[in-house]
Amino acid sequence: MNLLLALLATVAGSAAAMLLYVASPQQQLRATGPWPTRHAWWPGSVLALVSLLAMWQLMAPLEAISAWLVLLTLVWSIAPFLGAWRARVRARRSA
Repeated sequence: MNLLLALLATVAGSAAAMLLYVASPQQQLRATGPWPTRHAWWPGSVLALVSLLAMWQLMAPLEAISAWLVLLTLVWSIAPFLGAWRARVRARRSA
């Protein structure tokens, strides 16, 4: 049960961070730009809340919030580099 909750928290948190990054107007992962809807941040926010609640079941409240923020920050730190790499690959293919 604990392993399943930990896996759920990690996957949901990583997916939430990526969805929130893709909803940003400055992202470069999608070639067509950010998601076209006004409320593109909702799916990422819901998954982030699911991730936090799963971590809350595994750890003490302060530890859960700290681990959750570290996970989101890690993905948000890697996502711009992945976006820049994908933009560079797309530019090479079109040239």
